[in-house]
Amino acid sequence: MPLKEQLETAMAHQVAGRLSDAEVIYRKILEDQPVQPDAIHLLGLVRAEQGRDDEAVSLMEKALSIFPQAAHFHHNIAGIYRRMGRLDEAESQFRQAIDLKPDYGEAYQGLAEMVKFAAGDPLITRIGEQLARDGLEDVLSSYFHFAAGKILDDVGEYGQAFRHFSEGNRLTHRNFDTAEFRRLVKDVLYVFSRELAQRTAGSGIDSDIPVFIVGMPRSGTTLIEQILASHSRVFGAGELNDMKLIAATAARVSVFKQTYPNCIPGLRKKDYQGLSQEYLNRLTAIAADPTVSRIIDKHPLNFQFVGLIYSLFPKARIIHTIRNPLDTCLSCFFQNFTKGQDYSFDLKTLAYFYNDYRRLMEHWETVYPGRMYSVRYEDVIADQQTETEKLLEFLGLEFEEACMEFHKTDRKVSTASFLQVRKPLYQTSQKRWMNYRDELQELATIIGLKTEVPVTISGRRNRPSSILS
Repeated sequence: MPLKEQLETAMAHQVAGRLSDAEVIYRKILEDQPVQPDAIHLLGLVRAEQGRDDEAVSLMEKALSIFPQAAHFHHNIAGIYRRMGRLDEAESQFRQAIDLKPDYGEAYQGLAEMVKFAAGDPLITRIGEQLARDGLEDVLSSYFHFAAGKILDDVGEYGQAFRHFSEGNRLTHRNFDTAEFRRLVKDVLYVFSRELAQRTAGSGIDSDIPVFIVGMPRSGTTLIEQILASHSRVFGAGELNDMKLIAATAARVSVFKQTYPNCIPGLRKKDYQGLSQEYLNRLTAIAADPTVSRIIDKHPLNFQFVGLIYSLFPKARIIHTIRNPLDTCLSCFFQNFTKGQDYSFDLKTLAYFYNDYRRLMEHWETVYPGRMYSVRYEDVIADQQTETEKLLEFLGLEFEEACMEFHKTDRKVSTASFLQVRKPLYQTSQKRWMNYRDELQELATIIGLKTEVPVTISGRRNRPSSILS
């Protein structure tokens, strides 16, 4: 088979998640051509997807040494450097990708996300030149608009910034079925009643290893995970999709052959035991450290599965992160999520999603009163010491000073908050919504807030109404 066909076949496997099949082909290519740069680079991407970042970087650096003019090599290794916390190297590689390929929109966005820009930076001029080109594809144009929005926000040109972010969101053509999600929420509210909670109590595994951090994306979930994962007995596993997979398995084994959550009443005790063990096996395999006693799954959207989590793990600790609603929604809208979070690309859709999130969290507080721990992003910023002590007490752990210096913790961070958790706490992300009060009028109305006056941040905990305070 010709090299081109081999690479295309392997890449199809890789995109589909069949990493071992892709690796077999890349290794076969390298047996015949040991310095074939594309195969080396793509094998590096396989290693990155497997979480083996050091090996990934070694392979990708080798590929760059063979073919330094490949702009996408520079861009891809920049992404790995970034999540490893090697920020200077990441910035350098993004810039080299742009120099080699001036229309590399994704590299402009990656660079813009990393750098705090000053007025007059030449990058905004370069972006303007690219956007002025005829026939620019929507997906490419979207990257440029998100990059421009970030730069203009940095320099205080808020009206122009918002226009670029809005156009960037529109051009992604990402859609979300609000009605379908609302039906799911209604089903969850109906199925996970107090009666079901009482009936399923003790059905799962009595393990206190799992810790879940839930809430809206951009509400501080990554920051809280980074603080806690700096503790010697805590492992931060990042955003896992495992609870979604467990819910799908529940639908297959349930006596009621329905999708989640309607399958839940048809689960037997042995089903709960099996699902609990399946999830726990996945979790402990990721940590692979016998000294760890708490493992964090910080997928924010696990707020959909709180009832299932407590049924599977009655001793599970669930931390709910809360941030000013307008700051949360604005931050979501300004983030070009690579996958998932399709609700965030339209302000009205985002507002309705926020309302459904809030309804679910209020429901869980009613069904499981006092079980979750609510922590406010603003409170952590104001008094990290006190909030860290309370979080560790909730986890049943002693305080460790390393948690106060979370930005020095050497672990990969793949979420949009990669930059924040590499620095000490700062105040500038608070009340950012006030720069966009006119643009957020409709969203604020839908979620029941006013933009005419600052939102008051309450210190109350574990109160459903506090989500909007």
